[in-house]
Amino acid sequence: MEIKQAKYHFIIILTVFLSCSFAYGFDKQVDKINDFDFILEDYKDKYWNQDEGPGAKKPDNNPNKAPSRYIYETPTVKALSHLYWAVNMYKVHDDEAVDEFMRINECEIYKNFQSDEVEWQDVRDATREFLRENKEEFPTRFEFIMPLKLGDYKEKREAFEIQKKYQITSARRFELIASDFRTSLQCTRDHSIVNGYPRALVLEFSRPFNLVYVPVEKDSALDYIKRQRNYMKKTFEERAQSKALMYDLRNAYLVIKVKIFTYGKVLGLNNYELRMVQMMGVLEGYEIYEDINKEHLFYAQNYVTNQSRGKLDVILKPQYKILRKKTKGEGIFH
Repeated sequence: MEIKQAKYHFIIILTVFLSCSFAYGFDKQVDKINDFDFILEDYKDKYWNQDEGPGAKKPDNNPNKAPSRYIYETPTVKALSHLYWAVNMYKVHDDEAVDEFMRINECEIYKNFQSDEVEWQDVRDATREFLRENKEEFPTRFEFIMPLKLGDYKEKREAFEIQKKYQITSARRFELIASDFRTSLQCTRDHSIVNGYPRALVLEFSRPFNLVYVPVEKDSALDYIKRQRNYMKKTFEERAQSKALMYDLRNAYLVIKVKIFTYGKVLGLNNYELRMVQMMGVLEGYEIYEDINKEHLFYAQNYVTNQSRGKLDVILKPQYKILRKKTKGEGIFH
C-alpha cells in the first residue's frame, strides 16, 4: 500500500484564514480541542522564531538544498487517510471508517471481498487489527506548497518584498486540500467524496505566521531578475511586455512543514464541495523556492533538530504485506 508522491504537494486554496466561522451539522462531529498547551506538552517548541524578514539562520553548504530535520509526507488522499487514524479521528470499532480505509488504500482487496459479507468481515477484522497495531507509526508530518509573487528587491534588507496580495501577516489558519483531491479512486466512485474521509483541512498553527520578505543574497537576486526579464522578452511580443507583466512573472513557492497533533470539528464544504476538518499543529520550518519543483532554493528556516524514523511507505511496507497475506488466504483466512 505505497503512497505515491504527488507533484505539487499541498496547495493552499484561495485565502489564508485570519478569522473564520464555519457551518457545523454533520452527524459524526468530533470535539474541538483548543488547548495548545496540553497538545504541546511533550513537544519542544524552543526553536520557534517569528520571522518577518532577513536575519534568521540561512541554509548551510549547498545553496540549492535546504537542510532536512524530518521527512515530511506528501499529503495525498492516501496519506491523509493515515493521518486521520494517527490522530485518533476514527475508531477501530467504526465499520464504515475501516471500510473507507480499505477502499482508499487497498482497492483490489475491497473489490474481491466486499460482495461476500462473511469474507468481508474477516478482511475488516484484519484491517482493524492492522490499524490498531500500526496507527502510531502513521505520518503526522506534512508539507504543502503556497504560491508567492515577489516584488522589488530591497538591497538594505537583502531581501525581496513579497507582493501585498501574497504577504502573510499574523495568520494562524490555512485552508488546504490534498494534492490529488480531484482523483476519483476506483473503489470510492460508488459514493460521494463528501461522504468519505475529508480531502480538505483547515490547519491551525499554535502561533501566528508572518512572511513579508524573502531573504536573498544580492547576486542571486540579480540573476533571478535577469532570468525573469529574459523569459518575458523571449516569450511575449514586445507590445505585451510591461512592468506589470514583469512583476506577474516573479513567481516563488513557499513550502511549509508542519507537525499535526490533533483534530477538531468536521466542518462544512469548501468551494470545491469537499468536506473539511480542523487540524491543529506546529510549524516546524519553511522553505522558499524559485520553482515549484524545489530545485532552486531562495531561503530556508528550520525550528527543530531531531531525526525522524523514515517515510510512511518505508516503515509500514512489511506490515502491509502481512495484511495482504491475511486477506488473500495466506494467513488467518486459509
